[in-house]
Amino acid sequence: MFVLAGPAIASDGSAAGTECGVKSHALIPVETLGPGESLLVPVWIRGDRVGAHTLSMAIGASTTQSTRALTTGCKMRTRKFEIDLVVTPSLRVNAFVRPSVQNPHERILGIEIENVQSGLDIQLVQSTFTSGHYELLPLRTGTTPRVVQIGSKQTVNLMYKARPRARDVQAQPEQFTISALQQYIFAKDKPTAVPAPIRLVHSNAVLGHQGIDSTHSSLQAYIARSQAHRRRTMLCNAYPLIPEKFHSALFPLYETFGIDFVLFWSETGGKGRTGHHSITGIDLGVPHDYINEALTPPASGAARMWLKDTEHDRQELIQSIANRSAASAHRTERTLDVALRLTGVRRVSEADALCVADIEVSVYNHSWQHAYNATLRLISPSESDQASETKPESSGPQAAWTWCGVTTHTLSVDPLGSVCVQAQVACSALGIIDVGMWELSATAVNATAATSPYAKSLECKLHPLHPSFINVTI
Repeated sequence: MFVLAGPAIASDGSAAGTECGVKSHALIPVETLGPGESLLVPVWIRGDRVGAHTLSMAIGASTTQSTRALTTGCKMRTRKFEIDLVVTPSLRVNAFVRPSVQNPHERILGIEIENVQSGLDIQLVQSTFTSGHYELLPLRTGTTPRVVQIGSKQTVNLMYKARPRARDVQAQPEQFTISALQQYIFAKDKPTAVPAPIRLVHSNAVLGHQGIDSTHSSLQAYIARSQAHRRRTMLCNAYPLIPEKFHSALFPLYETFGIDFVLFWSETGGKGRTGHHSITGIDLGVPHDYINEALTPPASGAARMWLKDTEHDRQELIQSIANRSAASAHRTERTLDVALRLTGVRRVSEADALCVADIEVSVYNHSWQHAYNATLRLISPSESDQASETKPESSGPQAAWTWCGVTTHTLSVDPLGSVCVQAQVACSALGIIDVGMWELSATAVNATAATSPYAKSLECKLHPLHPSFINVTI
């Protein structure tokens, strides 16, 4: 009688497949087999690269009898074998992000799914999202799940609304990275503490008749391993001058504003093949490039470098991190944004065609670190000297309206907060008009003085990027 070997253990005592860097994975728990018995071991293989592959596997067994070993000095017998397999493309899945017109705090996440298989129709079973800040909701009405089928060589888009879970998020992983990286660069002792756990939000959208438990099942471990592999690869490529052994003490596994996505599908009719695809680390474009803040020396001063070469290594590390941040600063998202909403329309008098539209102007702060003092100035089309700078291209009428009443507002916006002000538009004719003409000047409150040439400016002047149409009707 033999006992199959249990989970592999790394040299430092941690389990295989964790952040210690061990690449092997234990596939079966400890089992006992009698003479002539057999054990079936199901194995999930993630084929993320198309082509021919060779899978290496090993089995170890030892006797449970108290007699002496079968061979002197031999405590376990092992057998290694290889499996050749070919990964063919099944689905092509891409993610894209769009701003939300109704609420600038939200984002619209689109998932493009293409069935590249020949002669095989599939149906989607469930989409699962994991995030530390956002809750994902489908952009569709009704509570009855509908079956989504994709024919061969066909493409469908799934649209979701990414809604912030709470406005008081402290972004603990990002704060931890700033402090730990600052200590790593400027302090004498390197950081060793691990980050605190982050509370993740799991959002499941059932696309068929029956959902899948991906939170308390073995799929959760698969999702975490996929995230760990992506995170490790990304950090090694982005920060080549930081040894990998320090990554766990500098960068948490999950960031607050990232999203992991898993899509489950099956062959049409619920029979035959099934599969799942995943995309980890979807960036919603919220401005949170916080790494540059760690390049500023701490208030107590940096540790003194006695050797010139050591100081040179520090400056080289700082420059490489700054270059990485500059290369990734390609997002068009802004720290603050403005949304306009029509709340009511009234006629000035029965004999006059002049109408007044009440507009609610909301200023949103996307930053989780800084509060802002801002000045909002509403600009009318008659101010031709500034209209060209503050007005995006549109086909709406320009001369039929003007802002009236108070057109300059001073306000303060908390981190991840919003402030609303009331404004009025006078219109000489009914219809659809574009009132998106404004200028927002903002400065961060109690911001630390920029003592590093790599620090980002905390002052901004913003203008509208898109038209803001309202329908003026009585």
